[in-house]
Amino acid sequence: MIGARGWGRATARRLGMILVIIPWALAPAAGRGGDREAAPRDAVSEARLVEAALNSLTAMTALFTQTLESPALPSPQVERGVVYLQRPGRVRFEYEEPKGKLAIADGERTYLYLPEERQVLVAPLGARGTRGGISLLLQERIDLVAEFAVAWGPEPPGGGARPLTLTPRVPRPEYQSLLLEVDSDHLVTALTLVDPLGSRITYRFSRLRRAAALDGALFRFAAPPGVSVREAER
Repeated sequence: MIGARGWGRATARRLGMILVIIPWALAPAAGRGGDREAAPRDAVSEARLVEAALNSLTAMTALFTQTLESPALPSPQVERGVVYLQRPGRVRFEYEEPKGKLAIADGERTYLYLPEERQVLVAPLGARGTRGGISLLLQERIDLVAEFAVAWGPEPPGGGARPLTLTPRVPRPEYQSLLLEVDSDHLVTALTLVDPLGSRITYRFSRLRRAAALDGALFRFAAPPGVSVREAER
């Protein structure tokens, strides 16, 4: 969510893992097969359904599981918790594993609290690296087809619906493409971020509930006593 220039590559990767992908948790997407020649048109139609669903969303809660797979890791890293979202501009990722980890956007700034490191990473919501991640979700209006080249992804090995692939029309450092998996109601059940180095971050969502509004206190952050607060550069 915040570029490596501000805090260093390792810290930026941790932050990106938390907030880059979740935008799609709420959006319908992905096609239902069809022949290869028809796929580009149908994939774009599905992306338009994503836009309509996301643009109609006001607030929601859901459970999430976040999995990082990387050539640099001996095994996948799995984290999970609850996400709360209020459009425009506000989201909260409350982690159960690891306990106490927290990521918040309050409409103007983003906060990542890492309890094991006793630090909070802070950045403007529009800082370098946020575009296409959380800020894309939190916009008042979204146009996926304008911002991404849209196509079907590969056929799943076990059958079922093909994922939708979104490739940024303007290259972005935080990811190369996004893969969306959906259910029969066009709700996103999983989103995978693929980066240029071969790492993949997958978010899976369940028990999604829409709401008219959420408690504003969810999106306010106060640093715990005794922790360091680091500001990112723009």
